[in-house]
Amino acid sequence: MKITKVTGYTVHPGWRKNLIFVKVETDAGIHGWGEAYSQYDRDRPVIAQLEALGPYLVGRSPFDIKHFTQFAFDDYAARRGSLELFCAISGMEQAMWDIVGKACNQPVYNLLGGRCRDRIRVYANGWSYGMKEPVDYARAAAKVVAQGWTALKLDPLPA
Repeated sequence: MKITKVTGYTVHPGWRKNLIFVKVETDAGIHGWGEAYSQYDRDRPVIAQLEALGPYLVGRSPFDIKHFTQFAFDDYAARRGSLELFCAISGMEQAMWDIVGKACNQPVYNLLGGRCRDRIRVYANGWSYGMKEPVDYARAAAKVVAQGWTALKLDPLPA
């Protein structure tokens, strides 16, 4: 199985910053998805890194994940990393793991050494965006708790 195409997609979820998704396709018809982190002003540079790195991934095996990440850092970037580079590499790596998991019919956690816990606590995030008044925070937090969340993340002093 060989990688045939790498594509980056910028998606605006309707609030705050954009999300950048990476699709890696193979000649076996299996594709994988990853997410490349981005800050508010870094979408274009992250996409540029994906576009520049993509041709280096085409023709390679999606199973050679460590070889790709090492190559991307040592040879492509000459050990001069940047936020944009590491975001692009991580999105591509996630997509490769997704392909390998699909090809092996295994969840990725099994490929990474197995499950280490039965449950993980997660928190609600983004629910307080744009709020200014304490009463608004309280009402919104009550709604989030009513949805079943037991932990909430908020920024009381947004920039």
